[in-house]
Amino acid sequence: MHTPIAIEDRINMAEWFLDARLDEGLGDKTAIYYGEREISYREIVEQSCRVTNLLRSLGLRIEDRVLLLLLDTPEFAHAYFGVLRAGCVAVPANTWLRPEDYAYYLEYARPRAVIVDAEVYAQLEPVWRDAPYPPHVIVVDREGKPVPKDCIEWAAELPKHPPTAHTEPTYRDDFATWLSSSGSTGKPKCVVHMHHDFIWNTIAYAQRTLGLKQSDITLAAPKLFFGYALASNMLFPFSVGGSCVLLPHRVRASDYPELLQRYRATQFVTVPTTIAKMLQSPQALKSADLSRVHSLISAGEALPPRLYRDFKNLTGVEIYDGIGSAEMFHIYITNRPGDVKEGSLGKIVEGYSYRLLGDDGREVPPGEIGTLVIEGPSAGAGYWRMRDRSRATFWGDAVKGSDKFYRDEDGYFWFCGRGDDMLKCSGVYVSPVEVENCLIGHPAVQEVGVVGRRDGAGLEKTLAYVELAEGYSPSQELADAIISYAREHIAKFKAPREIEFLEALPRTDTGKIKRGALRALACEGAK
Repeated sequence: MHTPIAIEDRINMAEWFLDARLDEGLGDKTAIYYGEREISYREIVEQSCRVTNLLRSLGLRIEDRVLLLLLDTPEFAHAYFGVLRAGCVAVPANTWLRPEDYAYYLEYARPRAVIVDAEVYAQLEPVWRDAPYPPHVIVVDREGKPVPKDCIEWAAELPKHPPTAHTEPTYRDDFATWLSSSGSTGKPKCVVHMHHDFIWNTIAYAQRTLGLKQSDITLAAPKLFFGYALASNMLFPFSVGGSCVLLPHRVRASDYPELLQRYRATQFVTVPTTIAKMLQSPQALKSADLSRVHSLISAGEALPPRLYRDFKNLTGVEIYDGIGSAEMFHIYITNRPGDVKEGSLGKIVEGYSYRLLGDDGREVPPGEIGTLVIEGPSAGAGYWRMRDRSRATFWGDAVKGSDKFYRDEDGYFWFCGRGDDMLKCSGVYVSPVEVENCLIGHPAVQEVGVVGRRDGAGLEKTLAYVELAEGYSPSQELADAIISYAREHIAKFKAPREIEFLEALPRTDTGKIKRGALRALACEGAK
């Protein structure tokens, strides 16, 4: 057991994650690897100060919001910490969206300024001038091209401001960053987080649970606008004087082994979909020198046991699968060094507590499926401008989602699906994740999504949408063989009654299966 985590009353994340490294004598140490460049902690501090001064010159004050539409480049770190240093609130948003999505953010978040990469600006340009409260738009063009009319040129304006700045003496409970929920339907919900939340989870999870060290170099598949990567591939390594690798564009899964070798990365941050695709190129994994990689961090959705086994057998690298959420900032249940239970999501991170509630609202005993209520000091304050949803989800420091789990007698958690994904067959809850983990063990199954379909009598039956592995073709004979395989490995009533083949499963930007889209397909097929 560790001593309780104490966060000072007055604290600013820019000082805790960055300036403290200079105080430790690490100013010249590489913080970011970007292409052939190596960016030091001192450079990030100085550039973040210039950003702070630029924002203040535009009239921004404490608590004003700044929308970040930036690729994974050093400018992201400069802008993010510059915003925090000014006492403003950073709102990172997905850079893969369309103009109507950015119009929503401009009305919903009401940012005073937007810092946008030139490659993303084309999607912002049609809407920002017509926003209810038009923001200052600062364009980061890394090729040195002139910026559009009415915009501020990052490259020309930043050098005009000094590399030192007064850091706003924010309180631990001042707002720092809004994280967008990763829901696959509807508009994003921004979770309002405070400086305290990020620091507390960094100590509890990254430092104490994973044991991240100054010698670590992280590399991530998800992008920094996701809270998962913002922490795992920037905040976490910066907190211990480590380094991160930033890759601005999407990368093919087969290219990651070479990148891990090139940058001598020690930890890879990813999602199960990327692991599955990497395993489709085993030669790339075998030929790369991954001797420095001690672990993969996986989250987003549960990691099927077969993928865990195949990756570890091929590379010898351990995978720490876990679960977190934008509402709680980051991971709160995880496997960890020296304690991995294949197929499970591991144990609770010290400092968090939980309840598993049945449909009647009472706590369920070990082994029974319930809805997870997670409680801990990193919980957000709520969803911005969504009172009813906030009250339904945030119960003080506790967050009630719709995820279903059971906890075994040894304290390991097993993910069973989201509440609206759970199936009830023969009056018994069936976890789609359990069925998927079974089916993915069949050699013909590359990816699978399991949903329910009502039969002629209105009873729910299990339907599996299957993306086939290379070398297999759809047929009724193959569908029957997959169903037979399932009946041999899980209870027969859980096995899918039907198999339908898809060329590719629908997925969200974060790589999660769009179960809503699969349910819609199932509903159409039932008509």
